[in-house]
Amino acid sequence: MIEGALIGARFALMIDLALLMGLPLFWWVMGMAGDRRVLVALALGGIALSALWLMASVAAMTGTPITAPDWVSAQILLTMTPIGPVLTVRGGALLLALVFTGLNRPRLTLVAAAVAAATLAWTGHAGATEDIAGTVHRVADIAHIWAAAGWIGALVVLCHAVLTLRPTTAAIRRVAKMLSRFALMGTLIVGTLLVSGAINGAMIVGLAQLPELAGSLYGWLLGAKLALFGVMLGLAGLNRWRLTPMLESGTPQRAIAHLRLSLLVETSAAVAIIGLVGWLGTLDPMG
Repeated sequence: MIEGALIGARFALMIDLALLMGLPLFWWVMGMAGDRRVLVALALGGIALSALWLMASVAAMTGTPITAPDWVSAQILLTMTPIGPVLTVRGGALLLALVFTGLNRPRLTLVAAAVAAATLAWTGHAGATEDIAGTVHRVADIAHIWAAAGWIGALVVLCHAVLTLRPTTAAIRRVAKMLSRFALMGTLIVGTLLVSGAINGAMIVGLAQLPELAGSLYGWLLGAKLALFGVMLGLAGLNRWRLTPMLESGTPQRAIAHLRLSLLVETSAAVAIIGLVGWLGTLDPMG
């Protein structure tokens, strides 16, 4: 139960921070005006979920219920471990995101959101790696987090655009242009995920220990994550090379139906991957 609360808190926090960065990133790349109310809600949610994650971490460490936390242990975590500085930086970044959103400064909001998302690298396996290897690991993890946030933010906007698409020529052209312009961004995201993911895997497990993963829960969950990533890649390729050209051709109705299904499945796979990452971050790879 306590472990489930920690995994759930990690999952919700990662979703929140990914959207807080990913949405303004996609809006900026597309030259779109975003919804500031959504960003305010996500920034406030990030603050609340960070507090929930802290309480869940204390509960997991002490075995006490999350509803009756051990405040002494919480103080130890905040003052004697990296969690305190991490939450301070994240909280400051989220407050800045709120301020910049209120001032309608989308690029500065994006920068603040990127800093908040980057702090996740210190709350997983990368945070436990030391010396130069630790620096390399955290840089790779931050790149991985930012790329994943960009993909998730894009999927949410694209899903909304396709699900609410009216079959008019102007609306279809607008969505088709959005999908086409995402192609380069998507290629950069996938490349970053592949490289940073390989570095993370080598840092966490090590090439020599890869065969040992086959019999561990960590290995099975990692395999499921990679399989879902493969599904996302396949659907992204289908959207780019098949469905987007179909949308621009003379059969938009069929393309719209297929795009709706494809993007919903791709987004569901992304959410499932984040859930698996939230679980993987609580496990010993060799356990």
